[in-house]
Amino acid sequence: MTGDKSGREPGPRDLVRSPTMGYDTSFHPVDVNLVATRLLPYIAGHGGDGDLDDLIARAVLLRRVRFRAKSWALGALEAFEKRGIDGPDPDLIVWGRPFFIVADEPGQVVADVLRYLATPPDDVDELAREMVARIDPGLAGTVRPDPDGTLPDDAELARSLSRRMRVLRASAAALAGGVATVRDPDGDEEFEAAVLLAREVPLSVLELAAALTPGWMSRGYTWPTSLCAAAGVPATGFAAPEALFAPLRELFPGIGWFSEPTITENYMVGGLVAPGDVARVRAELSARRDALLEPPGREGWAGIAADNLLKIDEALALAGHLGFGFAEATEVYSGFEGELN
Repeated sequence: MTGDKSGREPGPRDLVRSPTMGYDTSFHPVDVNLVATRLLPYIAGHGGDGDLDDLIARAVLLRRVRFRAKSWALGALEAFEKRGIDGPDPDLIVWGRPFFIVADEPGQVVADVLRYLATPPDDVDELAREMVARIDPGLAGTVRPDPDGTLPDDAELARSLSRRMRVLRASAAALAGGVATVRDPDGDEEFEAAVLLAREVPLSVLELAAALTPGWMSRGYTWPTSLCAAAGVPATGFAAPEALFAPLRELFPGIGWFSEPTITENYMVGGLVAPGDVARVRAELSARRDALLEPPGREGWAGIAADNLLKIDEALALAGHLGFGFAEATEVYSGFEGELN
């Protein structure tokens, strides 16, 4: 698998998303209040075109923090492999948790995520060295961050991070004005405004929310509603992600909005848990752990399923701490394409 070496921003490069093979899944604490009070009103056309500039500036800084932290995670992995050290699971510390976090229980993971969120890009190295020392104090002075890859400058990062919100805002304005198509603000291609709104709003607002509070990475049929369905247990508390687009449906009632309570294809948000249900969902998934692991056990991937239940639990723990909701999604990140959390 590749690391965060491409210099590309997270998320698909094209405005119209195409199906892929397999699922790059992710588990997200979602600031639904931010979505309701800032992101959806922006798409609806309220305020000025620059009203998200503060959020985009914050996302740019955090992108640099994430990139540097993952460089350390990859460097640590390379050092362990060279020395034959049995370090933490790479699917947890590189292609799992956000940033570079070495911890033994969810409370510590939550605390470390909050530390990274408050850390300026220039101070990431100190925090990353602490993570290396948690694995092996003797390696703290020898591990180096992976040197490969660069990020674009801040202006290009800001353009990339804001692109979907800008084109969705333009789509809403077009439909409100009786215009059927919208032009890509960063290109020459035109798109059907109604199609973009109907299909892209939930994932687009989730992606920007995740640029401010990153989620957990995974791959395969590992999302919580899928694990519940395979085990024949109810996915209590999960619902279609209507909170990520509902005010726009009121403005444009004629649109057939795409919304499902589980993941059914690439590039989508699946089940969403409301903030008030996060603690209950976390407790019920924990109580049903054995049942959730039984089908993967029969199929030979119980270890992978157990790792993902841990990731889901950690993401729910962070969501509960922050008062956020929780969502499962696909193609927000991709280890293969070097788009890491």
